[in-house]
Amino acid sequence: MESHSTIEIVPLSPEHRQGITNLLMGSFFLQEPLNAMLQFEIPHEPMAWVDHIVDGSIRDQCSFVAIDTTTPYKNIVGVILNGISDRTQKQDEFVIPSEKLNFIFSLIDKVSDGHDLFELYKTDRLFHCDVINIDENQRGHNLSVRLITTSLNKARQLGIKGAFVVCTSLFSRKAFLRQGFEVVNEILYSEHGNGRLTDMGIHDRCTLLGTKL
Repeated sequence: MESHSTIEIVPLSPEHRQGITNLLMGSFFLQEPLNAMLQFEIPHEPMAWVDHIVDGSIRDQCSFVAIDTTTPYKNIVGVILNGISDRTQKQDEFVIPSEKLNFIFSLIDKVSDGHDLFELYKTDRLFHCDVINIDENQRGHNLSVRLITTSLNKARQLGIKGAFVVCTSLFSRKAFLRQGFEVVNEILYSEHGNGRLTDMGIHDRCTLLGTKL
């Protein structure tokens, strides 16, 4: 457990599920630039995917939450949902019922296509960050840095040699670049967004970043 001021970083556990869901529905799916542009119907449209990603994060036991210890119910004010990919094991297929989420994942597939990170980092296991989200009232206090640092330390403890993330906004891209990640590939929304993402401002690209651990 890591402590700083009144915010504690602790490993994700099943008891955090509802708090994480509330945070993602009230923050991530409303305010993350790509999600905000697509305008999800909250909560039902992304719910199946949220359940799926939280299940996977609990199973892999390498994700973390930030808890405000001053609140009566120890509110979750930040989360990083991570996973581990193993080249020797077949990944479970998950059918995403939301057209908007399928569109986002098509962009992730495009930016990732042709880049074998297992080969790049000479490993059979890769650590990946799927979601990082901070409550808007806690932004600017280095919570993203603490969550990413704690996650990468966990990956190293597990003997994992490489990590990657796909960032859909400038803010998340900057956060991971500051932690030593490098750009592997990027695509512009104006060229690959099928006309749906023509006014993204500073959040104009989807970026695949990676780092050797």
